[in-house]
Amino acid sequence: MKGQYFSFDAIIATVIMVLAFSSLVAYWYGAQAVVESRTYSRLADANRIAESLLSPGSPTDWTDADKYNMGDIRQIGIANSFGNDLNLTKVEALEANANPDATPTNNYMEVGNLLRAGGEYFILIERTNTDAGNDEDMTIAEIGRSHVNANVTAVANRGATLDGRPVRMRVFLWK
Repeated sequence: MKGQYFSFDAIIATVIMVLAFSSLVAYWYGAQAVVESRTYSRLADANRIAESLLSPGSPTDWTDADKYNMGDIRQIGIANSFGNDLNLTKVEALEANANPDATPTNNYMEVGNLLRAGGEYFILIERTNTDAGNDEDMTIAEIGRSHVNANVTAVANRGATLDGRPVRMRVFLWK
């Protein structure tokens, strides 16, 4: 009896090992799904914000401070129309309004509410290339609070044009 491989003890030990391994695998995939669901919702929000910024906004002349304050704006858009052609005036107005260090007109939180960011946000608009021999800065606008030392960051990238030149818009949502 001692030399038999499929003894009762070996069968019980195998069943216990299979159950333990199955439990470990189920726990691992469950924990991974929780992490992905947090990141995915933030990524979905970043993509939604990037798409909404590529619109003219509502009202389309939301940058006119004589006509509108932040409470009158329904949607912030930085494009000339529903396309990828950005309007520099709108980009500069958004950069000024979303500056968290500006005083007395710090509208960082109001802009975040209009974008429905659900947390901290940072929008970077930069050139994708420069003309040969031209030493111009690649960064066009830095909108919002920098995402340095963030625990969780979701990034949405969009291509666009500004004054006929290609630019890259990156929307960062972070905690």
